[in-house]
Order: sequence, then structure tokens, then C-alpha cells
Amino acid sequence: IVTMAIAAIMLSIAVPSYPASVQNNRNATSINALPTAFQLARSTAITRRINVTVCKSNDTNVAAPSYNSGGGSGDWTQGWMIFTDPDNDFTFDAGETLLRVHAALSGNATFSGNNNVINKVSFSPTGLARGSNGTITHCDARGATNASALVISVGGQVRHAVDTDADNIVDVQGANISCP
Repeated sequence: IVTMAIAAIMLSIAVPSYPASVQNNRNATSINALPTAFQLARSTAITRRINVTVCKSNDTNVAAPSYNSGGGSGDWTQGWMIFTDPDNDFTFDAGETLLRVHAALSGNATFSGNNNVINKVSFSPTGLARGSNGTITHCDARGATNASALVISVGGQVRHAVDTDADNIVDVQGANISCP
């Protein structure tokens, strides 16, 4: 009986934190998938000396996925693809190499790009993210206090935004990120 009482106490402590733990792990997996794609694209652009584009795509299950702007919504949750883009038209054309495809993210989280990263990020052979500076924000149902953000610089660097003012909300350029 004592063992059962101790087990019941332990379960009452552990069970409420389990859903939050699962959500945190899902967020960590999601928020790390996109910068990995950007790093692959930048590295490939530099080593192959060719333009490489990462663009969102909801057509990731076919041999030749297509670019989908989503009406400019900036929704990267639908998935993305990485391809060589020698003609720099941000479209996966015949003769270009598909490097990787990432399927839509699971769960109820969102990835939203702003400014020049609403639909795509393109890297030049020098590693620069030509005209692709901006922020992609990752949010879930818990709101801004559990959100994260990726900042893409013109120099091609991708970094995770941090909370600089200790209010538990990640900051980008001195302002808190917001979630829809």
C-alpha cells in the first residue's frame, strides 16, 4: 500500500508536466529543422559555387516539388525544399538539382516569415543571403512566452533570437516577437 501511495504521488507530479514536455520537444525539433536546411543550402552554395534556394512548398511528396507562395502568408509550416538555382529565379526548373525536401510540420505550431523571408531564402556562391534578411517566428498555442525565432542576415548567417530584456519573450531588433 505504501508503494502504491508513493507511485500515486509521483504520478500526480509527473503527469501534468508531460504534455508540456512533449510540446517542448516537438518545438525543439521543429525550430532546429529550418536552420539546418538553411545551413545546408548556404554550405552547398559555397562549395558548388552556385545559387541555392530554400523555399516553402506544400508539394513535397513528388519527385519535382513546386514552389507555393501561399499568397504571401509566410507560412513555412507547410514544408520546404532546397534546390540549386543557377538562373536565380527561385523556381525549381528542369536541370536544377533537388537537394532536400522537408514535409509539413506536425502539430499545431506555426512558422511565419516576415520581410524578405516570407516565401524563400536564397544563398549566393559567396554565402550571402541575397535580399533574404528577415525573421521566421515559431509559435504554438502557448503564445509568445514559448515562441522562438530565427533571424537570417544578409551575410547568410542564421541565428536563434534570444530574450535580451528578461521578460521571457524572445526579442528581435529590440522588440518582443508576437504570435498570431
